[in-house]
Amino acid sequence: MELEIIKERENPLFNRKEIDVRVIHDGGTPKVSEVRDRLSALKSYKLDSFVVRSIQTGYGKAESLAKVYLYKDPKNMAKIEQQFVLKRNGLVEEKKEEN
Repeated sequence: MELEIIKERENPLFNRKEIDVRVIHDGGTPKVSEVRDRLSALKSYKLDSFVVRSIQTGYGKAESLAKVYLYKDPKNMAKIEQQFVLKRNGLVEEKKEEN
């Protein structure tokens, strides 16, 4: 799997950097965790300071477009991002009900 950063832009309102990444892969669409690990290794981002918001793959293509939000403050990220996005990125564990 290869990653190529297409576009970076600052969003001062949310105090984050919004990054578009082209993901070239074999087989099916890669998992969010795989993209996070590869991006962290490539750009030295801390795993607790960014989320992969979405990964979109065109039909029959071995290429995807991922939207990544890199926050300057992890606490700010926890306030802004929705719970399901944080769970998908492995930043929050799902609460289990006790019987």
